[in-house]
Order: sequence, then structure tokens, then C-alpha cells
Amino acid sequence: MVAGPKLAKGINYMINQIITPDNISGFVVGEGCFYVEFGHDKKYRLQTRVRPSFVIELAEDDVDILTAIGQSLGCGTIYHVDFGRYKNYQLKKWKRHVRYKVSNITDITTKLIPFFEQHPLFGKKAKAFYYFQEIVKMVLAKQHLATAGLDQIAKLVHQLHLINKRGI
Repeated sequence: MVAGPKLAKGINYMINQIITPDNISGFVVGEGCFYVEFGHDKKYRLQTRVRPSFVIELAEDDVDILTAIGQSLGCGTIYHVDFGRYKNYQLKKWKRHVRYKVSNITDITTKLIPFFEQHPLFGKKAKAFYYFQEIVKMVLAKQHLATAGLDQIAKLVHQLHLINKRGI
């Protein structure tokens, strides 16, 4: 059961009852994001690290929802988002946020992708998931270690960004 000190008695039970696999898929259509991070890393021949990732970001008071999703998927990490890097963020009166993230390639291939294959997404998120899967397959095949493969991944990431539009 999801524990939540701020929740009234009985609310935890309700969260567990509504966090079904199909509800997770529907929730991800609205709130989830598949994306790829590129980073400079000298240990790679092309000095570029490719990290496929999946996130859901919510207001901090909804952390119990992310916890239940993470428990259902059996992977991922929840952490607080630091808006301190943004200029004048206090003036914008942003609520504190938490982010659920899966970036471990093993978890992506053995838990996340099979989950969404069994509980399909729809709309633009289904298309984003398709590109995400293709990128993950290329990374697993180590195609990102060659210039041609990295270029192809970059093209797929561009398509993914066009679908995401607002990014993460």
C-alpha cells in the first residue's frame, strides 16, 4: 500500500484502487514524456552518451500517485525538482514538483517497454513511444557508437521532440 502522511485515512486505498495498468497508460498519455538525453562523455569513441528516459512530473502533493505508478512498474526513481536554477523562480509562484524517472536501460527494456506493449498508449504518445522504442533498440545494438548510428538516433530524437513539442 502507498503510504502518505498528508493523506486522509482511506485515500491510500483509493489511490491503489485507481492505479490499474490501463489507468497508468491513460495517465501517461496526458502527463508522461519519452525523451533522450545526449551528453558529452569522453569514455565513448564519439564522446557522446545517449540516454533514453521516461518521466512524469507532478505537483509535490501528488507524490503518492507517482509512488503507486513506480510500484506498479517496478522501477524508476522519484525526486524533487529544483527550480532554483531558474531566474526569479520565486516570483512565478511555482508549486514544488516531484519527478518520476526511468533511465536505466535494463529497466526500460525489461519493464517499461513491455508494460506499454501490454497496455498500449494512444494518440501522439503512442507515436512518441514508437520512436522511443526504435532509439532504445539502436542503443542496445550499440549503433550509437558509430557516426551513422548516432546520426540516425539524432533524427529519431528530432521526431520525438516534434511530437513532445513542449519538451519535458
